[in-house]
Amino acid sequence: MTDIMLVDDEVLALEYLKNMVDWERNGYHVVGCATSGKKALELFDRTHPQIVISDIRMPGTDGLELTRQIKEKDKETVVILLSAYRDFDYAQKGIRYGVSNYLLKHELSSELILKELEEVKEKLERAGNKKKIYQKYFMNQLIYHRVTAEELDKSILGNRFFLLLLHKRNPVIQGEFAETRWTEEEQEAVRNILEESLENIVFYAADVQITENNWILLYRIENTASKYMVNSLILRKCHQIADQLELCLQMHFNMVYSYEITPEEISETFRTISRQIRYSVFWEDEAICAMEKMPEKEKKAIWGEQIRILREAIYGSEEELEKQIEVIFSGIREKEDLEDCKMLLPSLSNLLGELCESENCKEIDLKEPLYTIREIEQYYCRNFSYIQQKYARKARLGYSRTVLDMIDYIEKNYPQELSLELLGEKFHMNGVYLGQIFKKETGQTFLKYLTNVRISEAKRLLWEENSTVAETAQMVGYRTSQYFSQIFMRNVGMKPQEYKKQRKE
Repeated sequence: MTDIMLVDDEVLALEYLKNMVDWERNGYHVVGCATSGKKALELFDRTHPQIVISDIRMPGTDGLELTRQIKEKDKETVVILLSAYRDFDYAQKGIRYGVSNYLLKHELSSELILKELEEVKEKLERAGNKKKIYQKYFMNQLIYHRVTAEELDKSILGNRFFLLLLHKRNPVIQGEFAETRWTEEEQEAVRNILEESLENIVFYAADVQITENNWILLYRIENTASKYMVNSLILRKCHQIADQLELCLQMHFNMVYSYEITPEEISETFRTISRQIRYSVFWEDEAICAMEKMPEKEKKAIWGEQIRILREAIYGSEEELEKQIEVIFSGIREKEDLEDCKMLLPSLSNLLGELCESENCKEIDLKEPLYTIREIEQYYCRNFSYIQQKYARKARLGYSRTVLDMIDYIEKNYPQELSLELLGEKFHMNGVYLGQIFKKETGQTFLKYLTNVRISEAKRLLWEENSTVAETAQMVGYRTSQYFSQIFMRNVGMKPQEYKKQRKE
């Protein structure tokens, strides 16, 4: 919708003009009507219409003076003047003041007005595109300090601003920070809310995407307002944007904002905010943070000794393991040192991979990306605790090394075709003898143990992964879904389809 304001000192003429066109249907919104130039200026300050249609002859502030003052406030506003007179001098002054056109009242019709407005709308769109290009260019000049204070005063109206950095979070996946970016669709979804003014005090000025996932925005502050009120409105603007992001995109993000700054402070504020957003992994998801001074750098941590102690704790008690993980991550949280965090995560992932290999198991909870340091800590704690429990269970069984190796091999290779003969070749022993000692120590035949492992994994796939019966059969080592269903029924007491249905219910 294009906002329009109507002005005429004659109430009947104003009402006639208001009803002459179906404004809403044709894409226009009448923000208000004024019966004098003075009232029109007050209405303009509150509503900021893109187009003003005004009578040229009015007592006091006439149409020409109204045009002049409106253009001083916003040179992009389009003014169309109406008159009952063919007054050449007035028309010339109107052109000089920036009037878009000069229409005679007695020739007015809805068709004429709509035709004129369509031409105006095209001009506004072209001007808007040029303005956006200029804004991005000028924003770059501002944040990278390529313009002087004198040039700033010429280029921007006002000297009160604040910066806001909108950050799409980089998740941690398998121990490394993955790159993300703002897509065009995401930017379009929040564009309107970004450019919306707030209480006729906070106005959008410019924006630019500085990296793939960081979007910097500049807002100007107009009208007289206390510092407390301005700070409150800045925070409200941030929450307004956050609500739109959650509603439309359901994405993971953070925001950092400055308090009121002058044009000369824009570049330094930008540098501070850009450094601060790198530490968002230490914040809560969707946190909105005021700009603060960055913490002093401390001596880098050396993680080799900590990882060695953690490895030993995994083969110790549950309390030892929890204590060591807490020691590692509490140090990271307190220092909020991003480089230390980046050095730690690959070390933890390498240890986890090594232990999973030695204990013949898989990492858990890999589906969801991790966005906060708390989530990362919980992820590694769950995995290392799982490995510790798996190791402890085996240790309690008191099996021989040969049987433990057989169990590890079965749990790692159950999707493949397995037999005692194959295990005999693998361990360089007689397959029949392996079967005998396996049953003696575990109380189960090799085939029964293999079936239990496969059925246990099949239940997990059907229940947690929502896999189809055919997919599950293939993933756990059965060639046909029919044979798999028979084995499943024999061991679980119901068909795979019934098991899935029970889960949904």
